Amino acid sequence: MDLRLSRAQYDAVRGARHLPDVLKKALDGATRSADGHVLHLTYEEATALNELCAWNVHTDASGAVTPESRVFDDLVKAILTHPDY
Repeated sequence: MDLRLSRAQYDAVRGARHLPDVLKKALDGATRSADGHVLHLTYEEATALNELCAWNVHTDASGAVTPESRVFDDLVKAILTHPDY
């Protein structure tokens, strides 16, 4: 699966706490694009990325995703709706 990440998404994942080695390797192997990066992920790597991002989605008292974690929420949605996932 090829997953396009904006520069902000790439930086957020790279800076996430508890980044597994398998995802660090996938980030290191990403292809740069004009507007960010393209990750080349196996199903297992995509699942690991989805879980990592889901752990970093936080909501406020009303249940809305906080602005700081929107980048992770957007990635969760992108993975779950990707045709190759």
